[in-house]
Amino acid sequence: MANFSNAQRIVFIALACLTLAGSLLQYLPKPAEQHSKPTQEPKQSLAASYEGKVIKVTDGDSITILNARNEKVRVRLTGIDAPEADQPFGQESKQSLASMVADKEERIETNKKDRYGRVLGKVWVQPADCPACGKTLNTNHAQILSGMASWYRQFANDQSAEDQGRYESAEDEARKRKWGLWSEPNPVAPRGWRRGARAKLIEGCGEKRYCREMTDCAEAKMYLNQCGLRRLDGDSDGVPCESLCRG
Repeated sequence: MANFSNAQRIVFIALACLTLAGSLLQYLPKPAEQHSKPTQEPKQSLAASYEGKVIKVTDGDSITILNARNEKVRVRLTGIDAPEADQPFGQESKQSLASMVADKEERIETNKKDRYGRVLGKVWVQPADCPACGKTLNTNHAQILSGMASWYRQFANDQSAEDQGRYESAEDEARKRKWGLWSEPNPVAPRGWRRGARAKLIEGCGEKRYCREMTDCAEAKMYLNQCGLRRLDGDSDGVPCESLCRG
């Protein structure tokens, strides 16, 4: 080092320090990678099942349950389409579902909601004639088999292949035996009723609206079942104008 000038010594020492620093940098922890896009939190998935007690039956394919957190959950039974309130067997369909589920504990199998915020699901309940059984009765299927609802073919893709087959067979059986809504002379599925059959039937009905205007029980039944004049059946027992039909 004796032959080096002071300036050369300084440069030499500086280069040695830089070389040492570069060697040490490889052992330092690497900073976390920066992603160009922020990571998204996973979407909250809908519970696969709900347990709760039915507190309301809206119609033949809609109920409200109260879950374990004391929350009201509206449920639309999947795979079925019940008659409208003003359609023949609309009230009977509601009563049929109520007889199976009202005030009972239910298990709802589900994987989605509809655009109205209702849980779409299969409703399981304990059969009334089997106190020792668990929740083994599929009320969706039971409604179709009894003729109190039709199979909702338009949403068949939301069902498993097994359920599609079972529900279709149930409707075929109900049609064949003329149960429920299929007992009408010209039965109309609920979807068809909403799309215009209602208007056609009402258009063909007369202007009578009250029991006092009815000639006999047969006419009262026609106005109730075919024209959808529900006011004639005040107690919703399926019998219109008690004074005429029970007299």
